[in-house]
Amino acid sequence: MKNTNKKLSLISVLIFLVIIPLSAKDSIGLGLQFGALGSEKVFSSSSTISGDTISMPYTKTTFNPDIQILLSFPICDINENCFFGLDFGYNFSWDYSYGSFTSYQRETYTLSHRFSVMPEFTYVKSKLRIIAGTGFAFGIEPYKYESVINKSYNSNEYTDYKLFWTFNTGVKYKLSEHLSVVTDFTFFVNFFDTYTDDDYKSKTSGSNVMELLPKIGLMYQF
Repeated sequence: MKNTNKKLSLISVLIFLVIIPLSAKDSIGLGLQFGALGSEKVFSSSSTISGDTISMPYTKTTFNPDIQILLSFPICDINENCFFGLDFGYNFSWDYSYGSFTSYQRETYTLSHRFSVMPEFTYVKSKLRIIAGTGFAFGIEPYKYESVINKSYNSNEYTDYKLFWTFNTGVKYKLSEHLSVVTDFTFFVNFFDTYTDDDYKSKTSGSNVMELLPKIGLMYQF
């Protein structure tokens, strides 16, 4: 009985994904895009002068490589030149840094996996599509730190879990019946994150750190 229910559920989902987009101006699309995930973050360094420790904050802007896999589902037409759709995205980016001094070496690795759901409106003008949408994303970011100080090795690992509000705007141009070039900008605003580092637990909210992801790629529409 359970297997039958699972099969019926799967068939229902497939019917929905196939039939619903037939009422929109475009068909289901599978895209691959490449970009750079940029952010400006505040860090701090400390120095000891005459026995007093002074903390000095500084900002650092970084752009890390990013790859996105995108599933685009047009749902319905709104009017002659506009339709509504739903996009599911997976983003993978990475950050690596290395520092070396006389008796000190440091390496850090950060991977970022982000899964997003974004309702979008698309304006149609001949072969051009103008896109704007907003939604949410869930992020998983494993972090690893390794250092060698005076031949003493240290390492630390933990995984950060984040929630983002996202906004996307861009254009898509149809090269042929099935192939389009897509370029856009996605903004991520981090409003919650949490991680556990050994016995230390951290939860933050309302930080509103914004990240910008410009990207370009191709989409195949079935």
